[in-house]
Amino acid sequence: MTTHFDIAIIGGGASGLVAAIAAACRGAAVAVLEKLPRVGKKILATGNGRCNLGNLSRNLDAYWGSVEMGPVLMAFPGEADFFRSLGLWVRPDEAGRLYPASFQAASVLDALRLECARLGVAEICELAVREIRQSEGGFTLTSDVAQVVAAQRVILAAGGAAGPQFGTSGDGVRLARTLGHTVTDCYPALAPIPVEAQRVRGLKGIRVQAEVTVLRDGRIAGREAGQVQFAEGTLTGICVFNLAHLRPHVLALDLLSWCEDAQGLLVEIINQRAEAVLEDLLTGLFPKRIGQVLIKACTNQPLTAPASALGQAEIAALADLMKDWRFPTRPADNWDTAQVTAGGVTGVSATLESPVVPGLYFAGEVLDVHGDCGGFNLRWAWASGWAAGEHAARGLGL
Repeated sequence: MTTHFDIAIIGGGASGLVAAIAAACRGAAVAVLEKLPRVGKKILATGNGRCNLGNLSRNLDAYWGSVEMGPVLMAFPGEADFFRSLGLWVRPDEAGRLYPASFQAASVLDALRLECARLGVAEICELAVREIRQSEGGFTLTSDVAQVVAAQRVILAAGGAAGPQFGTSGDGVRLARTLGHTVTDCYPALAPIPVEAQRVRGLKGIRVQAEVTVLRDGRIAGREAGQVQFAEGTLTGICVFNLAHLRPHVLALDLLSWCEDAQGLLVEIINQRAEAVLEDLLTGLFPKRIGQVLIKACTNQPLTAPASALGQAEIAALADLMKDWRFPTRPADNWDTAQVTAGGVTGVSATLESPVVPGLYFAGEVLDVHGDCGGFNLRWAWASGWAAGEHAARGLGL
């Protein structure tokens, strides 16, 4: 059985649903093809279920990748205006992150689905597109089931490879490659960074404030400050997530970025706590367990020894370690814990149309664009979906 539409959208995630709305608003007959039983599963998990759907900042420096994202982002009306047009109010938090007023991700998905229904968008679920073929008058999309979809225009919004538990397993990249598109190397971004396990043993769950520096081949590749959390074999936290796409060889933590004279500070603390035992020396400066690990790395003395027992060389080594605590990393290959995909389809036009297959458009995470934490990735999903949907409809003269 073949079903005909003006525009078929592969992927019922954030970008696909907005692409459907944009195209249908122009009068196109639109179908969203989703391989899962229901659209929008990944939306429900964003922002810990609250859906951090955007950000007050319009800073393009929050984005990475080879696709020119500026014109697409600037053409989008903005999260607050767009969702208000769907009957959903948006509120910022103290950091400028935008959330639905309900603080429920389900409210965002409901608003998108209600608008799609109002505009007559067809949702065809449990249909995994395996092949896109150019045909007379457009495209034929085939799957493992008997149903075939024909469309004059196609928008590929099947996501990246991050979060396969939400249905994003790299299908979009695979389809793009089979049609001859250039795809940059894909790897996890906004993810915990695996480190040598012995470096974080016994520290699971502890958090510290630090300035984190990425080293690649001994050179600084990036730096960000924030809260770092020690986890099972990884370092995590927003600042770490934002650095994951740099694929560090070493992470260096400065635990005293606010202090220029770490050795002088340490000497002052030792003088104040000369009678205290070493295990308590850094209490109040860092979580107690962190202080103990740092001290044990710089002296062979037992933690029950008095603080005054530390020699000059040990004090100097401890001061250096507090300013430059290094963690060699391991390859980051766990897509389950990644929030987004770095890399993807590149070389598209400003309208997000394919350079090699006229009438095929791209939106969302399948493209080589990703943003920092804070709602920037969903902004790209909304904006690229809007652009792809509008341009696909315009291409039909609508």
